[in-house]
Amino acid sequence: MRKTGRSARREEMSAGRIEYIEAARQRLRNRRLRRTALLVILVAAVVIYLTGVVNTSVMALEDFADTVRIALMPERGFPQQTGTGAVYQVEALGGSFVVLGEDGCAVYSNSGARLNNIGTGYARPALAAGKNSFVLYNRSGSELRVESRTRELYTRQISGGIFLCALSNGGELAVVTDDVRKLALLTVYDNARDEMLTWSLTTTEGIPMRMAFSPDGTQLAVATVTAQDGQVVSNLYLLNLRVGEPQLLAAEAGSMPLELEWQSNARLLAVYDSHAALYGSDGSAQGRRDFGGAAVAGLSTANGGLAVLFGSGQSSSVVLMDSGLNIQYEGTVPTAHGIARGTDAFYLLCDSSVECFGMDGTYQWSVPLSARPHAMLANSSGLYVFTDNMVQRITPPDTSGDAASSEASAAPAA
Repeated sequence: MRKTGRSARREEMSAGRIEYIEAARQRLRNRRLRRTALLVILVAAVVIYLTGVVNTSVMALEDFADTVRIALMPERGFPQQTGTGAVYQVEALGGSFVVLGEDGCAVYSNSGARLNNIGTGYARPALAAGKNSFVLYNRSGSELRVESRTRELYTRQISGGIFLCALSNGGELAVVTDDVRKLALLTVYDNARDEMLTWSLTTTEGIPMRMAFSPDGTQLAVATVTAQDGQVVSNLYLLNLRVGEPQLLAAEAGSMPLELEWQSNARLLAVYDSHAALYGSDGSAQGRRDFGGAAVAGLSTANGGLAVLFGSGQSSSVVLMDSGLNIQYEGTVPTAHGIARGTDAFYLLCDSSVECFGMDGTYQWSVPLSARPHAMLANSSGLYVFTDNMVQRITPPDTSGDAASSEASAAPAA
């Protein structure tokens, strides 16, 4: 039998109908696959969140975004008005710095862009910096704020008054508070904001005055001060956060801790008002340099080295040491109240100028200032000087003139 035209058209329509139905089925299968994939993603996100991995991942992503944003920012230049008032503290961050003053706290990129501005109203504010974030806390209260370079990460209320805080490069937080049962309580939180460990310190162990995390965040150095037999004693402890048991590295009678700086995960530099000492993470003493009774007026660490400014009144001197505490330079300098160590020079903060010297003590240049400076910071992008409500980047003077003008500018300000 031959198919009529009408039956052929019906057959063609049936074929088209079949294609349409197959396409609809494929769309349905794709929709089911997408729903299944979305469900798997949601379940995985919940599991990650419950295990705490998400906090670390989100923090790392936000930190990376901040780094890219700062790197792409146009040069704003200096000077800049900070609005922070009299400067209490200045700390370096990645590609930026934070300045704390009596009227607030501000973060600037190294190129002059304002990244963050914080007004807390704290009666006794202080801050501690990690690699790309910092903790701002109230030493006469119980509140602290952890801030990135551009935004607030979280605020925490602590039981008891806060004495001291430290923040690691990876976000671990150490907080010292008063303890009604003993003397002080040290609490360490991980980067997911959960409590890792606590340590109740007695009068024998002392009150923490300085703390510093190792670069990998697995160790915490704690320098305490106590009184024994009528004299001040500084104890230096090393706390392994994986083990949780403090190890006493040194007990120094008559000394006050000024700075703790990790040169690596295996080596710690401790600076006191009477000497500097090196310790290994295994508890070994690896070096010591006494200051000979001179009064410490300022100190600066950079690239593993140490610069110490001595003196009071009308005379000042400087000692530069390498990572092994070997003397690089020692000599008298113009009267100053601050020092910053750079890569190939050191800088003195005087009442009305900034003075630059080579690492061998050779005078380089001087820049006059219109107001008395409060603080100074040297990093890879330059030298920054802070006064009331102002930060400026110091540009070395042009010394390409004739010999006579060079000689005329070669005498440091006394």
